Amino acid sequence: MALYRTIHVSFWNDTKVSDNFTPEDKYFMLYLLTNPYTNLIGCYEISIKQISRDIGYSVDGVESLIKRFVSLHGIIDYDFTNKELLVRNWHKYNWTKSPKLEKPLLSGLESIKTDRFRLEVAKILEVNNTVSIPYQYRIDTTVTVPATVSTSISLKEDLRESIKIIIEYLNLKLGTHYKISSSKTQDLIKARFNDGFTLDDFQKVIDVKVEEWKNNDKMSKFLRPETLFSNKFEGYLNQKINIKKRMSEYMNEEYKKTGEVF
Repeated sequence: MALYRTIHVSFWNDTKVSDNFTPEDKYFMLYLLTNPYTNLIGCYEISIKQISRDIGYSVDGVESLIKRFVSLHGIIDYDFTNKELLVRNWHKYNWTKSPKLEKPLLSGLESIKTDRFRLEVAKILEVNNTVSIPYQYRIDTTVTVPATVSTSISLKEDLRESIKIIIEYLNLKLGTHYKISSSKTQDLIKARFNDGFTLDDFQKVIDVKVEEWKNNDKMSKFLRPETLFSNKFEGYLNQKINIKKRMSEYMNEEYKKTGEVF
């Protein structure tokens, strides 16, 4: 039986695509939506080398594209350990409210290896009321998601796994190697969870401060757990990402590389 992936024509009218994507970005996005490893859940296992072979780019070129799509466009996320890729907003174009979809979506959810991806997809399932999640995951799954999906962490085993997710996410965004085993880092994260903050809050703070400080020589050194997860956490959480500044910097970088003005 042939397998098809449908691309809606609105892809080309999307302002993010038409205004912000380079031709290379458009090519890569179409590949991410139509490659033979895709599945119904929008989260699939694929290696950098597999992508490299398929699209004819070097491994370094593929890694650069992935990092751009994660940090600049925010359209995908990639876990280098599990070699798993999540396409955000996949559900908008591929899920319906059909009861026939419930079983394959739940099956796909259970197959996701990366815990932060599983939590994100589970939350989407709940919010969109596409399917109900009446039971917890299989017994060998490290993070359990109850019927009312929430990223608030209350159980000790969930806390330990959430610390792992947060540090892995920080390392992915920065290319760093902060250790999950650091007791100081663990204490900071636990303190913020005790204050009532959630996993999504940690990821938002990381996104906001990376956006603000990564290219600032004076401030980039503060992109570390002891600063990001300190008692200033709530202030960081309520900051807004400067989209205009981000796009200006991106345009400048593209001009340096291509000599073309968009």
